[in-house]
Amino acid sequence: MYTDNQVIKSPNHQITKSPNKGVLYVVGTPIGNLKDISIRAKEILGEVSLVAAEDTRSTRKLLTHMGIKTGLLSCHKHNERTSAKKVITLLAEGKDVAMVSDAGTPALSDPGAVLVKLVREAGFSVVPVPGASAIVAALSVAAMTADSFFFAGFLPNKRAERRKALEQLAEIPHTIVILEAPHRLLDALEDILGILGDRQMVMARELTKMHETVISGSVSGILEQLSKGRVRGEITLVIEGADEDRHRKSCRDPEAVRKALQHLISEKSLSVRDSVDLLVRLTGMTKSQVYPLALEIKQKDSQSRGLQGDNIQ
Repeated sequence: MYTDNQVIKSPNHQITKSPNKGVLYVVGTPIGNLKDISIRAKEILGEVSLVAAEDTRSTRKLLTHMGIKTGLLSCHKHNERTSAKKVITLLAEGKDVAMVSDAGTPALSDPGAVLVKLVREAGFSVVPVPGASAIVAALSVAAMTADSFFFAGFLPNKRAERRKALEQLAEIPHTIVILEAPHRLLDALEDILGILGDRQMVMARELTKMHETVISGSVSGILEQLSKGRVRGEITLVIEGADEDRHRKSCRDPEAVRKALQHLISEKSLSVRDSVDLLVRLTGMTKSQVYPLALEIKQKDSQSRGLQGDNIQ
């Protein structure tokens, strides 16, 4: 706990600061349109002793645009701990430091969390300076409930890992936000369609930039539309959450349950017990309804693999 704190005031911000201790500002920057920089962010970036930046080249362009000549320190995911030592040294000298990502808010699918953790553990104040966010911007035009939403970040590159990640999102009842790279978008949409189903979705591309595009529709419809040409730019996907009542109804279908068990036991190599427990939780069916099907599938799977029935779990 700090003692002998004093309040440092300026026209646009005030913080509680210990004497002779610097402050780390986590500053949100534009995601495309430079006019989206806040007055407070501009002021702080011009007042601090150093700006720790994910990409010093893009940040220098931003600072130059605003007429700011503050020095830069490279701070990306490969050198964040090393950079943190330099930042902490400056803070110990009573100098303030700002941290920015390439665009948007640091630590959201960008470096920043490690630096914040180490600075706070060293006993220094960390102050957020909100700014533009592709996540919030996309949600604001998605026309979907955003009272609660799940931010999934970027999906894995490899298909098997991506599909596994999507399976973990399949039952979430909240609106889902995903970031995606243009060269992976079509593959990702195919997996989203296959695992999450043909839900309503919004694809937001190049938000706040000259070629900003927002497309709303079903996953299959958007996939068909985007398949006709090359997709470029930064992508944000907003997908409707799972419909629990509809899901439970569909999963009570014996054939749907059989297919789900086949996938869990044969392809995912889950035990009969774990597979049954999972399906019971998801469908509301009883164990006595699901267990016989699971045993039958396990028996067939064991025979196809040349195993003995005695090995059934």
